[in-house]
Amino acid sequence: MELDFSDMCFGCGKKNDCGLQLNISYNNGKSWAKVVFKEHHQGWKGIVHGGVIAAALDEMMAYAVGSTGRISTVTVKLNITYRKPVKVGEEYELESEVVESKGRKIYVRALLKKENKVHAEAEGLYFELKEVKV
Repeated sequence: MELDFSDMCFGCGKKNDCGLQLNISYNNGKSWAKVVFKEHHQGWKGIVHGGVIAAALDEMMAYAVGSTGRISTVTVKLNITYRKPVKVGEEYELESEVVESKGRKIYVRALLKKENKVHAEAEGLYFELKEVKV
């Protein structure tokens, strides 16, 4: 299944020069990608802004949910734990998986890692919409 997100999406949009431009692989309730955060993603000098990290983890979880065929969803809750500083210009791994589904609620987890050390982790709750009006 091919997920159809906007080219201007902050997380995965290839035409958004300020965004993350993530190239996300996904299948069977899981997603994974590599990322190198750029200078314009920083908060403190050389350290990636926490909000940007949250956006990356949220994007990964959205793809994990979408890979199950439930693409009309919204983020309801996002809980981030920051464990180690994330540095600009270094490569990190992102991964996510759907943990549980209860009706229209989908529970998801995501990690941001480097050399198997977790730098940030997230738990999210996504809600499947009955219909989408744009």
